[in-house]
Amino acid sequence: MTGKELRAWGVHLFTMSGAVCGFLALANIVENDPKDAMWWLILALIIDGVDGTFARMFRVTEHLPNVDGVTIDNIVDFFTYVVVPAFYVWWIPVVPDGWGIPAAIAILMSSQYHFSDLRHKTHDNYFRGFPALWNLVIFGFFVFQPGPWLALGLIGFFAVSTFVPLKFVHPFRVEKLRKTNLALATVGSLALIWAIWTFPDPSMAAKVVLIGVAVWYLVLGVSRTWDDRPSKT
Repeated sequence: MTGKELRAWGVHLFTMSGAVCGFLALANIVENDPKDAMWWLILALIIDGVDGTFARMFRVTEHLPNVDGVTIDNIVDFFTYVVVPAFYVWWIPVVPDGWGIPAAIAILMSSQYHFSDLRHKTHDNYFRGFPALWNLVIFGFFVFQPGPWLALGLIGFFAVSTFVPLKFVHPFRVEKLRKTNLALATVGSLALIWAIWTFPDPSMAAKVVLIGVAVWYLVLGVSRTWDDRPSKT
């Protein structure tokens, strides 16, 4: 095996390690230690954010043409973005009694549609419909501790949003306001880390920043959806 092939395998193993982070998050959830579960999910999110850069840098597809990195990435993403959050919603008393299983099913079923929808990216690189980022949703649940019915309503809203042509911003790929979106993604990530670090009394400043970033992305997506609506003739 050549050095280039070894480096390519190293990138694949790095991507695969995201699933390990997800498994350790599950273990922490079962042990009723959601704070440590959040740290593992953050690490999985970081891995997912940089592994593509490494794949391009070391030309993984060229040196390991028979191993599909995209498939590995999708498997890891579904596990850490969907399965672990669904389990969290069921195990932790996030939603009203008796609603844990239905909420988890809504997360799992809607996300399978998103992952299989060949139109989930628009021509301008937005996501079409909610992009199954359930890890971000449970980050919000953990930090803000919403009431059970509000949490259930939010799960219902995002699950339904998977099937509607509402645009959601991809901070790395949407060209419009890309620098602003990347800066806000960075600030929001730091605020999330600080909020989790200061739990069970999350920093109010961090919570305000998280709300501001979420509102910005939501408004930007709704605005773009409105601009692209079919014109009446």
